[in-house]
Amino acid sequence: MTIQQTYQIFQSKQKLNFIMTICIVLFITANVILDFLFTVFHNSSFYISESLLFSSYWLVYLPLLPFILKLTNQIERLELKTLVLILVIVFHVFSYPVLVWIISKIFYPHTFEYWQTFNFGLSEYFIKTVLIYGFSFTAFTLFNKKSKIAQTDKQIEEKKDKKIFISSILITDSNNKKSLLQVNEIYYFSANSPYITIHHTLKKYLHTETLKSLEVQLDDKQFVRIHKSHIVNLHKISTIQSRQNGDYDITISDNTILRVSRNYAKNFKSKFEQLTQLTV
Repeated sequence: MTIQQTYQIFQSKQKLNFIMTICIVLFITANVILDFLFTVFHNSSFYISESLLFSSYWLVYLPLLPFILKLTNQIERLELKTLVLILVIVFHVFSYPVLVWIISKIFYPHTFEYWQTFNFGLSEYFIKTVLIYGFSFTAFTLFNKKSKIAQTDKQIEEKKDKKIFISSILITDSNNKKSLLQVNEIYYFSANSPYITIHHTLKKYLHTETLKSLEVQLDDKQFVRIHKSHIVNLHKISTIQSRQNGDYDITISDNTILRVSRNYAKNFKSKFEQLTQLTV
């Protein structure tokens, strides 16, 4: 693992911890406000100390959230994920009274009994707990799925970047003489069924291959399909002129004029603009 990757992981964990802390603070604040409003409407007494104590229910959520993130990332089967999620919710419900008992034992004049707090938590928070854990589980699952797709796309792009393209083509003439042509010296390729014609700086050559199979072997930053019958060397283009109908005419260095079909025009223009920017 590189230093940059380690730094990114550290940064992402810091961000996650910050978001979790903000969420817990919002949950507790909202709970205290709801308790206060409840007492106002029912004309009863409000004790902020007790409201904060019982709002500690959401503090249990804080250490369990990274566990859910790890769960959605490492377990593939949905049934197993659901089972573990249920166990996490059960653990939360049963551990909450323990937390209240410990806090009240240390900071309060009297201690709240376990089962009394358990019944309170079950009636007040259980549905909210299921909804929040379910939302967290779904959000993390979608996030992990999106991250894996992005990682796969990145790996595909890296493989494309690392692909080795041909730099020469071996051809055989009518006298069975073999010659090695450098692709940089080729103006363009044209379909000439069942062969293709290689338009070289010296002369034309017939080659037993198809444009489709040849296209994937050529560097797409240099050779671009402009028509179902032509692949052109971008370095050999002299001029480009629009036909005002989506098609273009290009002039090759040997003064040959070829048509760029509208079906290939967008990709051609993109590749040609990249090349000219690099050249400039």
